[in-house]
Amino acid sequence: MKKLFTIALVLLTMQQAFAKEKILLKVLYVGYKPEKPMPADVVYYSTSATVVAKMYQTRMADFKAFLESHFQEVKTVDVRDYTAEMSNGVDVTIMDAGPVKLPADFSRPMILMHAMAPNVGLPIGLKFDWYCQCLDDEALNIKTTHAIFNAPNKVKLTMQNKPTPGSFFNGHQGAKTPKSMPMWQVVKGDLPAGQKYLIGMVSHGEGFEDSPDAEVISGGVCLKNAEAVALGRQGNYFMWGFSGSPDYMTNEAKDVFVNTVCYIKKYDHKPAIVKKVQIETRTSIDEKIYRISRALYDKAIVSRKVGNERLLKLQKELRDKKDAGEDIGKGNEQFLKMPVTNAMESFEDYLKTQAGDALFAKFGTNTALYHQYFRENYEYFYPANAYALQLDADAAQMKKSNRKPAILEHCITMLERKQDEAMARRVLLRYTNESFATAAEWRNWFNTNKQKLFFTEAAGFKFIVNTFGQSGQQNKSASVSLTEKTSAQITGSTIEDPVAVSAKLVYGQNTNTARLYIDAAILKGWHTYALLPDDSPFIPVKVLLELPEGVSIKGEWQSSPSVPFPGYEGVFIFDDKATFSIELSLVNVKPGSAISCGMSYQTCDENKCFPPGKKMVDIKI
Repeated sequence: MKKLFTIALVLLTMQQAFAKEKILLKVLYVGYKPEKPMPADVVYYSTSATVVAKMYQTRMADFKAFLESHFQEVKTVDVRDYTAEMSNGVDVTIMDAGPVKLPADFSRPMILMHAMAPNVGLPIGLKFDWYCQCLDDEALNIKTTHAIFNAPNKVKLTMQNKPTPGSFFNGHQGAKTPKSMPMWQVVKGDLPAGQKYLIGMVSHGEGFEDSPDAEVISGGVCLKNAEAVALGRQGNYFMWGFSGSPDYMTNEAKDVFVNTVCYIKKYDHKPAIVKKVQIETRTSIDEKIYRISRALYDKAIVSRKVGNERLLKLQKELRDKKDAGEDIGKGNEQFLKMPVTNAMESFEDYLKTQAGDALFAKFGTNTALYHQYFRENYEYFYPANAYALQLDADAAQMKKSNRKPAILEHCITMLERKQDEAMARRVLLRYTNESFATAAEWRNWFNTNKQKLFFTEAAGFKFIVNTFGQSGQQNKSASVSLTEKTSAQITGSTIEDPVAVSAKLVYGQNTNTARLYIDAAILKGWHTYALLPDDSPFIPVKVLLELPEGVSIKGEWQSSPSVPFPGYEGVFIFDDKATFSIELSLVNVKPGSAISCGMSYQTCDENKCFPPGKKMVDIKI
C-alpha cells in the first residue's frame, strides 16, 4: 500500500511540474470544425483541392493539441459560431478561419493567420492589406533580435543561404538585391510531390513601419518583392502570414509561434492609431524612374517573343500527344486554342502608361528628363487617390519636404505673418487631420505636439500625434478605408477598380443562334492571368456562365490572345483587354429569359494585387 501511495505521489508531483511548465495564458482558437460542412469560400488556399479538404478535417484538432501542450487553458470555436465578445474571456485569440467581422474598436490581442490578416484588416483599415496570397515556406529579412525569437523560448534560428526569389529582381530594388539570402524554414519543406501545403499571405511593406503602432518582423519567400511582410504587427493584431498548422511547422517555428502568443498579449487594449488609406507610397516614384527606360522596354519585347516561342512549342507537344490518341485533359484542350501575338504597345504609349499624358507632352521620349523631374520633385509628391501620386505645387514652391515637420511650422509662420494665407491653410489641411481656425490655434497645437508628431504615408501622407498605448486616446483619421474606396460601384476600369466586365449577344442570320461575347476592359498597366504553371498561386481568369432553360452551348470557348509575363516563366496574362466568346443555341428559349455571365479573376500591376474578384452581368434574350 505504501508503495502504491509513493507511486501516486510521484505521478502527482510530475503532473504538477508539467502543469507549472504551461504558460499561464488563456487562448481561443477560431477555425473550422470538421463536423460542419466545408463552406464554398473556405479561407485556406492551395493549388490542390485535395490538400484543402484534408486541412479542413485536421487543422483544428492539430492546433488544439499543440496549444493545450503549452498554455494553461485552450478553447476552440467554429468561426461560424464566433462572436467578438468571446475574445473578452481569454488572453489571446488565434483567428484561422473566416469570414469574420470585428468591430472597429476591437482591442483584444489577436493573431491573424495567413489570409485572415487582410480579411480582418482591410475592413477596419489595418496595414494588413492583400498584396499576394503567394507566400511560401521560408522567412527572410528577419529581425532576429525581436522578442518572438527570444522569449519565453530562446530560439536559435537555423539559417540557410538560398537563391533569392526571382520576383525580388523585378523592380527598382533588383539592382541592389543579392543573388542569395539567409532564410529560415517555417513550414516543413520535405512534403511529397503533389502534397504541397496551404499557401500563405503577404502584405505590402511600403509604409508599414511609418507609424509607431506597427512593426515588420520578417518577410518571406513569395512572388512579390523583398518589402513584402510575412510576420508583422499593428496595434493589438499580429499577422502570421505563413500557412502551416503545428504538424507542418518546423520545431523552431512552433517555439516562435508560442512566443508570438505571449508577445501579442502585451498589446491588450492597445489598438492601432492609424488607418491605412494609401497603397501608392513614395517608393512608386523610385519604380517609375526604374521603369522609364528604353532598355527595359526593349527587354520586354524580347521576353514576349521568347515566351510566345515557348507557348507555341508547348502547344505543338500537346497537339502531337493528342494526335497520338492521348487524352490531354480539358485544361490543355483550352490551352491549345490560345492564340499568340507578338504585338506590343509602342515605346511612346509605354511612356504614357508609366508617366501619364501630361508629362509625355513635356518630355516625349527623353527618359533622362523624366528621371530628372522625379528626382528633383521627390519630396513634393502626395496622393491623387489611394493608387496614384501627384505633385504638390505648393510644397515645391516652398521648397519644403512634405514629410518633415518644418513644412508645418513654415505654414504656421506664414499665417502669423499673413503671408499667402490661402496656400498656408491648404498645406496644413492637406498634411494633417486638423482644421483650426486661427494661427494661434495652429501654433498651440504644433508646439504642444511637436515632439510626438510622426509622418505616415500609409495613412494618406499625414502628420499625426503619437497616442499609441495611451488609454482612451484616439487619433483623428481618414474616414474612408481601402475597402470602402474599392467597393464602390464604378462603371469602366479605373485605378480603384481596374477591370470592367461587359457582355453582348450577336445574333446569326436568324434568332435561333447567337454568339455570346464576354469582355474585360483592363486598365493600362494592370493585368489578369490567362495561363499559369500547375504550382502557381496566382488565380487565372475563369469564365462564368449560367444559361436559362432552352439555351445550350454549341462549340467551344474562344479567347483573345494572352502574352507572356516578363520575369515569370510559364505565366501568361491578359493586358488591355480579354474577350471570351461561344456560340449558343436559342431554339427552345422562353421569351423574356436572361443569360447571366461574367468572370472571376485576379488583377495586378507590377507592384500591387487586388483580392480575387468576380463580376457578373445579365443579358436579356
